[in-house]
Amino acid sequence: MSDADELLRFLTDLNQEVRALTEAEQEGAMLEEKATEYMIGMLSDAGETEDARVCTSIKANKANQIQHKINGYALSEDYETVDLFITFFQESGEVRSFPKSEVTTAANQSERFLKDVFNGYREKLDESAPVYDLAQVLFEHAAKVVRARIFILTNARLTSDTVLPDRKLRDTLHVQYHLWDLERFHRLWTSRNRREPIEIDFEKSYGKPLACLPMPVSNNDYQSCLAIVSGTMLAEIYERYGARLLEQNVRSFLDFTGGVNKGIRNTIRTAPHRFLAYNNGIAATAEDAEVREMPGGGWAIYKVRDLQIVNGGQTTAAIFRTQRQDKADISSVFVQMKLTVLRRPEEMDEIIPLISQFANSQNGIQAADLSANNAFNRQLEKISRTCWAPAVKGSALQTRWFFERARGQYKVAYNRELSPSRRTAFEKQNPRKQLFSKEMVAKFEHMWGGYPYLVARGAQKNYSEFLKEKLKKDYLPNNVFFEDLIAKAILFRAADTEYGRGATKIGDFKFLTVPYTLAFLNHLTGGRIDLFKIWKQQEVSENLREVIRKLLYVVDKFLLDNAGGKLVSERAKQEDYWKLLLTKAPSSDSRQKMLSLLADDFADPQQQKKRYSQNNDELAAEERRQEEESLRSLGGRAWEIIEQWGRQTDLLTPHKRGKCAAIAMSINKKRPLTDSEIENGRSIVDLVLEKNPQLLEELYAEQTVSVTTAAPRRIVTMQDVEHLLEWEKSNKKLRADDAGFLIKIKKGELRLSDSVKGKVWYLQNSAVRHGYTVPAMATA
Repeated sequence: MSDADELLRFLTDLNQEVRALTEAEQEGAMLEEKATEYMIGMLSDAGETEDARVCTSIKANKANQIQHKINGYALSEDYETVDLFITFFQESGEVRSFPKSEVTTAANQSERFLKDVFNGYREKLDESAPVYDLAQVLFEHAAKVVRARIFILTNARLTSDTVLPDRKLRDTLHVQYHLWDLERFHRLWTSRNRREPIEIDFEKSYGKPLACLPMPVSNNDYQSCLAIVSGTMLAEIYERYGARLLEQNVRSFLDFTGGVNKGIRNTIRTAPHRFLAYNNGIAATAEDAEVREMPGGGWAIYKVRDLQIVNGGQTTAAIFRTQRQDKADISSVFVQMKLTVLRRPEEMDEIIPLISQFANSQNGIQAADLSANNAFNRQLEKISRTCWAPAVKGSALQTRWFFERARGQYKVAYNRELSPSRRTAFEKQNPRKQLFSKEMVAKFEHMWGGYPYLVARGAQKNYSEFLKEKLKKDYLPNNVFFEDLIAKAILFRAADTEYGRGATKIGDFKFLTVPYTLAFLNHLTGGRIDLFKIWKQQEVSENLREVIRKLLYVVDKFLLDNAGGKLVSERAKQEDYWKLLLTKAPSSDSRQKMLSLLADDFADPQQQKKRYSQNNDELAAEERRQEEESLRSLGGRAWEIIEQWGRQTDLLTPHKRGKCAAIAMSINKKRPLTDSEIENGRSIVDLVLEKNPQLLEELYAEQTVSVTTAAPRRIVTMQDVEHLLEWEKSNKKLRADDAGFLIKIKKGELRLSDSVKGKVWYLQNSAVRHGYTVPAMATA
């Protein structure tokens, strides 16, 4: 496929994703708004921005000419950095051009927004306007804003190598422009959403390379060198890149309240020449560095790619802020830097946290800060691929809620389906509206758990707090957790719909009111809402929906009336605001009416206790047993055939082929499968299903089960399929993949060939072990 064809395909996918987001809104949404949401999401996943929010502000003159425009923003917690997003999106079947004139227009419109804000634009806005909070915050904290990053987003292609140079506003504000056109988004996507690296040419930017002392002995893991960096250079680099420089650091700046940072500040102000002697320096990593001998002798770093300060972020930020806030002279401040260039970038996620851990000797770091372990997310992903949601009323179709641990997984899974019919089936079984991300998991859990103020702090910060808590407890989700999570997602979407859009919406603080309302609902009902019932019905009852609708009005009014002169969005981030809401409980009569209305939505305490009593170990053991039973059911001979297939096609590595042989031997000798054999066996089966599903069907057809449990060999009909499916809905004993196989037959996506009948017969016998009774019929 040519580059042009590849780009056009990416454009088509991008447009489809945006259109799907737009149509998923029950009351509709603006296409440009959803395009902004989707493209900001890509940038967030790549680490280019954090906690960005879609928020449109367009100001036009009397001639209807746009004076300023933004489509979204992100504001750092310390107010140092503001990201502004301006979007130009059109649906088109062809790659459009985005000329330099439009780039200039976009830059001018977004820059004018900044100027208007700093000139008191908030006074011309209604306090309920979505952009009011941003305008107020920027005006009040204008002196703290160091950098404004303007992102110009479009699904068109730049027609020239347009470069917008950085510039200064108000002398102290560094304005940077980031052009994200179709080609750049495509490069980001094909690089698996990896953030764009920081690249520095020391000779070009600072007039000379950075002198260093390289490590004298080379090795295959890394290369290190030591350098002395001036405080001035370090402050300039931080001013330009800010938090992006510290993305691999375990902490952000802790301000000057801690003893360590106070000491840094005092040293810079009173004895800057002693800074090098007092400070431990910084540890940095890079993907690549150009280190070579200088013409006059000695070594130097000329260029560095993907620079990250992994230890010493406190030092770096403190030098910059002392210079800025105290007007301190940092010309005699110098810092020792150890730069480590990792030769195998794929190991960065493993090595960098260890460098942070072992290099740190200042403020204490918790294990959760360092952990790159996403076992929680991996387990949740695994459950979401195997757990089928009950069919909704009036339908026999079961679906899955698809968890995207990383952006794009849904698209990858969709593309694995090779035929149009299989792709259609995939979308029906995995509806886009049931797609959810890790940030959404944190939102659902925290809102229902009584932490709506954490949700108000933004997706990334809320997720970070959620993951820390789960890692601290070493918690892994199970099926019960997953079912309750989806029930909370259904509650959230019901409340989101009831809040409304456009002219019918309750107010302008949906992103705050919805989580606060659901947290309040759970508090008022004493945690008695039957989440399992919502999971089973895949919807919220009309009575529960009515209560949510009424509470939305109550909570929205509370948020507006009790901010105490502060911005609602800022006030809502504070825990005491949530506690204040708890004191505003409805009267006893109103509460009693609400509880009566919800009587059918409350869980039975005994059943609830029994359901939650299943611990992780029991569920994990049951899951492992099912995995092992599924692999053993193929029989030893089948695994030998799979090994031969893998060798002939070269689709299985020698290691995987060895696992096939080990599994076959364990089955033939009636030995239990090891954890390694189960894990590898499942991935091998998935590969066979992807590359040669017919082979697996044939192997199932040939397989027999033990005489003690086998039903007589019989003519398998559609009646058997429907009977087994009906039994499975109540008993949940088959693997999700096997249940999905039966659903495909019932829907006509798989015909009842001999091989398919063989597998159905095998599944019947698997079910017999759990009490299933095969319907009477003439044997074959």
